[in-house]
Amino acid sequence: MAGFSRLADGAEDRHVAVFDDKDQLQTVLGAVMDRYNDLIAAMDAAFERIEAKEPFDYRPLFLAGGAKAKPDIVRLWARGFGKAMALGPEGWISLAEHERLQLLLAPFIGFLDIADPDFVPADDIDERLDEAAAVIPHATVVLRKLAQMRSAKPQAAAARGGKPGRNAPCPCGSGLKYKRCCGAN
Repeated sequence: MAGFSRLADGAEDRHVAVFDDKDQLQTVLGAVMDRYNDLIAAMDAAFERIEAKEPFDYRPLFLAGGAKAKPDIVRLWARGFGKAMALGPEGWISLAEHERLQLLLAPFIGFLDIADPDFVPADDIDERLDEAAAVIPHATVVLRKLAQMRSAKPQAAAARGGKPGRNAPCPCGSGLKYKRCCGAN
């Protein structure tokens, strides 16, 4: 049976999995990849429905069961989303710096942990969080599609004769320099 050990790393604890053998490791990684592929397929199908002007039905895990999202559950989900973002910070930084694309990240902001002791939430924070939670599924699907488009553009440029220069406009159409956008990865 796999065991878990906790390692103190500053103010944040990290979990390190310990597996009995390679088969056990491959079983766990296989399950993780199956879940990843299921999520990707669901988001891609949801985007196709958006394009076809059909009802949107993608529901992240925090909306499981059809109930209204609870802010603490969304906050936990957003924390995991933030950890995933930390795996490729350059791409997310270029999104955050792009004025038009900031709208896609805005719904997540209210669910991030604020370390500022002087932070005072707005009087209508509950309503704002409800609205943000309702937008997150759409934003997640559009972010997925944007990631697909951004990763395809450098490949298309390479097929035409190489990638763009570092200071050339990014071929994905973001308006950023290639080195700050798709070339940041």
